[in-house]
Order: sequence, then structure tokens, then C-alpha cells
Amino acid sequence: MVELDKILSERSDERILQSLKSLPDQEFGSIADKVLGYLELKTVRSRPRGTFIIADCEHRPDGKKYAVFFSRRDEPVEKADIESLVSYMEKTGTDDALVFTVSGITSDGEGLLRERSIGYADGVKLVALLRRFDLDKVVVELVASKKAEVVMAPERTKVAGGKLEDAMRAGYEALAAKDHMRALEAFDLAIYLDETYDVSWRLKGNTLDEMGYHEQALECYKRALELLPESDETWFSLGNCFYSLGRFTEEIMCYDRALFYNPLMQKALINRGSTLHRLGRYPDALGTYDRVLKINYRLEKVHNNKGATLHAMGRGTEALDSYNRAIELKHDYVEAWMNKGNLLYELSRYDDALEAFTQVTGFRPEYPKGWHLRGMVLRKLKKPMQAKASFEQALRLDPDFVEARKALDEESKKVADKFAEVPRIVDDIFHQPVPEATKEVPLPPPAPPAPVMAEDVVTRVQEQKVEEIAEELYGDRAELLLLLGRFDEAFDFLGKSLRLEGENASLLTAAGNVLYKQGRVEAAVKSYDHAVAADPSYVPALVNLQTALTDSKEWDRAHEVGDALRRSGAGWQGHVMASFTARRRKDYPRAIEDIENAIAADNLSTLVNYRGLLKVEAEDLDGAAESFKRAESMSLDPSEAHNNHGVVLFRKGDMESASMEFDRAIKLVKANAAAWNNRGCVLYRMDRMREAVACFDESLVISPTTVAANNKGFTQLTLDSLPEALLSFEQSLKLGETAEAFNSRGIVLLRMGRTEESQASFREALRLSPQFKDAASNLKRATSIKPAARDPEPQSGPDAPPKMEVVGGKGPSSVKLSELTLQNLRRNRKAELEAICEALGISPRGTKTELINRIVRTRKQLLKK
Repeated sequence: MVELDKILSERSDERILQSLKSLPDQEFGSIADKVLGYLELKTVRSRPRGTFIIADCEHRPDGKKYAVFFSRRDEPVEKADIESLVSYMEKTGTDDALVFTVSGITSDGEGLLRERSIGYADGVKLVALLRRFDLDKVVVELVASKKAEVVMAPERTKVAGGKLEDAMRAGYEALAAKDHMRALEAFDLAIYLDETYDVSWRLKGNTLDEMGYHEQALECYKRALELLPESDETWFSLGNCFYSLGRFTEEIMCYDRALFYNPLMQKALINRGSTLHRLGRYPDALGTYDRVLKINYRLEKVHNNKGATLHAMGRGTEALDSYNRAIELKHDYVEAWMNKGNLLYELSRYDDALEAFTQVTGFRPEYPKGWHLRGMVLRKLKKPMQAKASFEQALRLDPDFVEARKALDEESKKVADKFAEVPRIVDDIFHQPVPEATKEVPLPPPAPPAPVMAEDVVTRVQEQKVEEIAEELYGDRAELLLLLGRFDEAFDFLGKSLRLEGENASLLTAAGNVLYKQGRVEAAVKSYDHAVAADPSYVPALVNLQTALTDSKEWDRAHEVGDALRRSGAGWQGHVMASFTARRRKDYPRAIEDIENAIAADNLSTLVNYRGLLKVEAEDLDGAAESFKRAESMSLDPSEAHNNHGVVLFRKGDMESASMEFDRAIKLVKANAAAWNNRGCVLYRMDRMREAVACFDESLVISPTTVAANNKGFTQLTLDSLPEALLSFEQSLKLGETAEAFNSRGIVLLRMGRTEESQASFREALRLSPQFKDAASNLKRATSIKPAARDPEPQSGPDAPPKMEVVGGKGPSSVKLSELTLQNLRRNRKAELEAICEALGISPRGTKTELINRIVRTRKQLLKK
């Protein structure tokens, strides 16, 4: 009996493996993804290669990268295959790998796998895995269903030939164009040509369904199932038809039959879960959604539906997580934002709910319900004017929106009742200071105070009501006008509000924001100062005050505000703002301490990346490398982290590793202009000048900057491409005038014999940077040399890019012939070779190779003498 069980088991294994081998590529890829999903590996990229698949994966629990090799070849996996996989791992920077095969693995291949600690599964282990994940039956049934489909095709072709195909194509096109009558005619023709073809009946049913003729569609689906009972698509269509007829129990039965024939049919699972939710069978719906997410985790609709089911079950926190995952997968997913806002509203988290509904109106401004819900939240936040504006917008979009009409009437009455209690005030009670440019225009005399109202008329009893009206009526109106860009009107309303309410931190900050937007930074600083005096812990005032002080270059005061932010409850944002100020003062230990506190409050990849930048400036290259390496594994912007890590390696002199980091950054984000520029710097250091120019060109196309243009010009100058270098430096000056660009432009002009223009360029460099020694030296040389005198060398200034150190430097005035060997000369930079040429009395013009050959020939001639 035991031996029989063994034989049966072996046969079963063989059947499953043969089924895997015979699966079409798409189904085989689906099974592979399913296996990886059960192993908690998220597929980042998958590349089918005939009889095998190579996939880049990420392990969800720890974020480690895996390279996965999935083979269904009859031949065993050999050592050469493993070596190719190892090479691929090194190329992609992957530390771990897995190998799956339906056959075996050779002994030397298995030895290499163990040596490299690579996990593997041969045919026997693979079948065990499929059984463990309940996928063995799925594989066999998939093959059986495909065989059933293949059997019918030749019979249909014999009957109808090309005419059937033409009719079906016409029907598809008409259905896609929503031309239902033409589609019906085409599918009827197809049925006439071959009434045993189930797809014609199913598509005719789909057309009738879309036209609203559900009963007639039912008959078509029944006929299709008589012809092919195991058609998962027909069972799915029949389920949709039952949904339209409100026959939900029968609908679910149809989806179950579809899933029996195709367990991986995602749309059947999604609709099944939705209907179960509608019927109140929440646990069953939840199980269905979990099932489909195991097949494909990136279905935002399923996460949203799962959130709705969890919400209905009273599991609010889990529901919120599901909505957030849906939004992460598709940021403009309006339904998920709507559901999230509803849940947050129920949880009384009105500020967060407002943000959610604002996203709804931003992504779908024509949706009246979004504006209505936004208004409801604003009512809860006691912002009647903004709520009223939202309700009005909802009614403009849908004049028959009863709930919005009712809410608007209630809000209008509330505002009118409160406004009646406000005493009449003069229109011009908040005097705006006029800018210097307009002082020549005479100002109108100030309006006289209202005769009935003196400062002490408003009693303390009325103060609460007056403050409420001031903040809600004038403050909210001002905020709305500010959003619309109508700054002067916003300022008027803020002035009225401040006169009524007095020293209110929120309103004073809003006034400062208006002034800041108008470019009146000094007045904005005063307004923020008053806001902080009214409430020293009001974070928006502190943050905006520091920003304005930084713009005004008042570093000492900005530093004081930074101390206040450290003590405030601003969270990580406060520590980051304080770090900015410390960085401006070059107090790197304090800046790094602030950013460490920010990371402790919220471990964001942006903060980790910024810490790396600080450590680069503080010359802590090892610490910077550690930060960027950590940021690479985080979710926000690994491309930026790879780029910054490359900069650190570049500064440490590890050109090869730096180049790999820049390549990874570009691979992740092709439009990373900084990475292209930095890659060009590496190529420059490696004497690959023309490739460097191509990289700088790419950077300039993506984002034109003075740095990339200067770098391109220096490289062209090294190649003696003087006209092209001149154009590059002039492009840099168009982007922004810098002393380096003017100095470099002067060098090119002097080499081209345009002495007067070069002198003007050097003077411009000194105008921008009077302490620029290189420009001063070049100007002195340009004014004193004769036409045949030697050309000056580009020299690196304090702010020069890395490659400028390669170009710069002064040549020696004398040389030893014994040292002028070919090997020594190749190690020299071009600037040094030019200096040697001048010392030998030969022309210093030409490429590096030409200069070396010229020096070697001259040395031979001198030694003969």
C-alpha cells in the first residue's frame, strides 16, 4: 500500500509539472506571480524570456531585493545559468536570489547555488510549494480549460471561414464605439454563419445588457452556456446581468461558477465582494477581497471596497488603512478620498476630513456632492462663509440638489442673524501703508470716526459674539480672497477683522501672509511678530516668521526663532526649520542634531536624505554615505538618494562606485537632471570627454542649469572645441550670471585671440566676485601679453564643480627631460602637459594625445643634441 501511494504521488507530481510546462506564457506568468505573492515577494519588474522568467522582487517584511529565476525548460538548470543569474545580481545590486525549475539542477549548478547562499527549488520542491499554496489544482484545471477552448476552433473555421472572423471584428469595433445597433447586426450575422459559436451569443448578450434589455440578454447567455458550459467569461457576464435585474443570490452563484473554472478571475472576485457587501454579508465580502488581493495587491478598487466593508463592520482604523492604500496606488482616486472623508467625519476628525473632501473637489470639480460634503465639514469647523461658498458651488453644478439647498438656507440664516448684532463700522478702519513708489499720489483724508461708536462702546458681554463674527465673517472671507489671489481685498477684510477682534494670532498671521504675497516682507515680519506676541506657541506664525526673516537675511533673528521652534509643538517640521537656520550659520553639529530630532519624530526618507546632505557639507562622508544608503531603501525618492550617495563616493575618489550609483538614480528616474550632470563629472575624471559632454547635454535638456552648462563648457575647453565651449558658457550666463562662467568665457575668448572681449569678461567676473583670484590673474595676463603669448588656464575657484579641479592648475616653468617618459606623461593632466609644452618652447594647442606625442618627439630631438 505504501509503494502504491508513492507511485500515485510521483504520477501526480509529473502531471502538475507537465501542466506547468504546457501553460501559455500569460497563465504561466500568473502562476509565478502567485507563488511569489505567497512568499511575500512583491514583483517590481518581470521579464518573460521564452521558457523562463526573470523577476526583480522586493520582500515585503524587510524590503530586501531579490532576483528570481523561474524556469520551465525540460533541460536541468546548469552552472552557466547560475553564473548568468549571479552576474545579473551584481549588475542590479541585488543581494539575494531564488531559483525555481520544473526539471532538475546539475550537481555543479547546485554547488554554486549553495556557495552563493541562493535558495532553490527543483521540480519536486516546486510541486510541494504549489500544493502548500493550493495551486496544484489551479494549474491542472487551467490546462484542461485551455484544451477545451482549443478543440472548438477548427470546427468553427471549417463552417464559416473568414466571414465569421469579419463579422466578429465588426461587432467588436461597434461595441467599443457604443454603436449598439450595428454591434447587434454583426453578432447576429456571426450567429447566422455559425450558431454553435458561444462567443457570438455571449457578446450579443453583452450588447443587449448595455442597451438595458436584460431579459433578452439572459437568453443569449443561457444559449452560450449550452454550447460551452465551462466558459468563465459567460458565467461572469450572466452574473452581471442578474445584478442589473436585482437577483443578487443568483448573481453570486454565477460568479462562483466562473471562479470554479478560472480561480484567478479578478473581476469575478471583485464583483462578488461588492454584492456580498450590498447584501450585508460583510465577513464573506472581506474574505473575497483578501482573496483577490493575494492575486494582485495593486488593485486600488479592491482596497477601497475592503475599506468600505471594514467601515460597515465598525473597524474604522483598518478601514482608514485600506483607503490610504487605495490612494497610495492611485492618488486621484476620488471614491477613496470620498470614503476616507466620510469616515474621518464620523470620527470627528474634521480637519482631516476637510483635506479629503478638498482633494475630491480638486480632482473632480464638477462633482456637486463633493462640494456639499466639504461644506458640511466646514460647518463643523465653524467656518460659515466658506461652508456657504461650498454649498453655493454645489447648487451651481446641480440646482436640484435638495440637501445642498437646505444646508445653504440654514447657513445663510445663521450668518444673517449674527451679522445683525455687529455694530456698523467705518469702511476704511484699517489703513494700509503705501509703498514708496506710489507716495507721489496724494492720499485721501482719513474718514472721520462713526459718531455713535467710540472705542469703549463694545462691552465685554458682546466681546465673545464680536470675536466670533470677526473671525468667521471677515477672517474666512479674507482667506477665500487670498486663495483667489485678490490680495488687496483680502487685506481689507483682515483689517476689519483685526479691528473688531484685536490681537488674534491666527488673523495676524493671515495678515502677514497677505503682505508676504504682495512682496512687503518687512511689513509681514511685523505682522508675524504681533502674532507671536499674542500667542508665543502659535506654530504657523513662528514658521512663517522664520521664512520671512530668512528672505530678509536677518540670520540672528531667524536663529532666535529657530530656538523657539525647537521648544514649540511643531513636531518634525519645527526641527527641520531650525535645522535650516543652523545650516545657514554653518553650525553643522546643531543642524544635524535638529534633523536627528525630526527623524525621531517621523522617519521620512526626505529627512534622512537631508541629513546626508548636511553630513556632506560637514565633510562627514562616511556618515553621509550611511544616510543615503538608508534613504535608498525608503519609499519616497530612492533616485535622489542614489544620486547623493554617488556624490559622496565621487568626493572619496571611488569613481567606479559613484558611476554605478548615478546609473541607478537615472534608471529609477530618467529625468533626474542632477544625476546626469554628476555622471558627466565622473566621465570627465575618467578622461571620457565626449561621453561627459553627452551627459551634460542630457542634464540641460531636462533642466537647464548654470552648473551643467559650465561643466559642459569646461569639458569642451579640454577638448579644444573652443567655439562650442564659448556657446556653452554663454548659455550658462543666460541662465544666470556667475563669476565662474564669465572667467571661463574670458579664457575661451583669449584662446581664440579675442583679447578685448576676454578682458571685458574677466572684469565682469571680478564685478560679481571681487575676491576671485583666478579672474584677477587672468585679467592681468590678458592685459599684458602679446598676441603670441601663451593662453591662460582655467583654474578652479571656491565654488567650482568637481571637474574644474581637473582643468585648473598652473604648469611648471621648467622640466626634466628624464621624467618625460610616455608613462609619466599619460598620468599628467592636460593643463600640466600644456605647461610642459610652453617650457619646451613648442605649441601648447591640441588634444591631450597630440600634446604627449609632441613632447615625446621634442624630447628625442633634445636628447640627440
